[in-house]
Amino acid sequence: MHTLITGAGQIGTQLARDLVRAGHNVTVLRRGASPIPGATVISGDAGDHTTLRRAAEGATAIFHCIHAPYAVAAWRRELPQRELAVMDAGAELGIPVIFPESVYAFGRDARDLVESAACNPVSPLGEVRAELLAARASHPARTASVIASDLMGPTATKRSSVILGTVLTPAAAGTTAWVLGDPDAPHAVTSIPDLTRAMLAAVPLASTGDTRLNAPTAEARSQRQMAHDAARIAGTSPGAVRSIPAALFGLCAPFSPATRELYRQRYLWAAPVSLRPGRLMTEFGIEPTLWEHVLREWAQPASAASTAAP
Repeated sequence: MHTLITGAGQIGTQLARDLVRAGHNVTVLRRGASPIPGATVISGDAGDHTTLRRAAEGATAIFHCIHAPYAVAAWRRELPQRELAVMDAGAELGIPVIFPESVYAFGRDARDLVESAACNPVSPLGEVRAELLAARASHPARTASVIASDLMGPTATKRSSVILGTVLTPAAAGTTAWVLGDPDAPHAVTSIPDLTRAMLAAVPLASTGDTRLNAPTAEARSQRQMAHDAARIAGTSPGAVRSIPAALFGLCAPFSPATRELYRQRYLWAAPVSLRPGRLMTEFGIEPTLWEHVLREWAQPASAASTAAP
């Protein structure tokens, strides 16, 4: 199977690894030129029709994994036009386009998100995600959007994963974890490899009108419990887990676009967030990775690096 991946962040990189490992022919279209082992990398913009059409020639599916800086202006400037270009290419070539998606478009319905939920955004970033989902639904391309919660996995970094940056890393070091919202509210975390497996499984399910699927996601647990788990895995004494004061967020928001958007998204951390098992779990038997395994997979490379250091 030949596939095209646009973007090589934490999702696109994991997806490329999965496909290469399974013996597939993988092309990655990205802005940079850094190589990805086993894949053909084309340096270019997914919004450029000529480059995109050439990269997608002969592919059986397009996985659109690009992102943009965490700011509503950047999302509006960079995401819709590129999604439209990718869907146009998919429609022209008769191949499905698969998107990773967040819970943002569904607002407070993310407390117990079902696949049939209507978009109900309560933040500017959520409004952008809802507009993107509406554009997919109205486009003639065959599409599937695979919805995930906050991400954690081998390709995550402290900048790309809120859970990793604010909870797991400080907890494993035995220092205070300053977390978003209520430390005791259960919050679902989706394993990046589970998301990419779900995206691959979504290819034959993609249809005109945009199929929406919940990624297999383990039972939600609180940030406090996640911090304690990370300390246990790392063999350290648990540090304190404290909530970042909303007033401090508000003071910093005018000076940092990313902080401003996190402040607007704080509703997701002030209440439970959970993804109800969807078709990929109930009909196709794709189970989420156990949280303990996700943690150990993250902790082992860090332990190995620590052991190897002089």
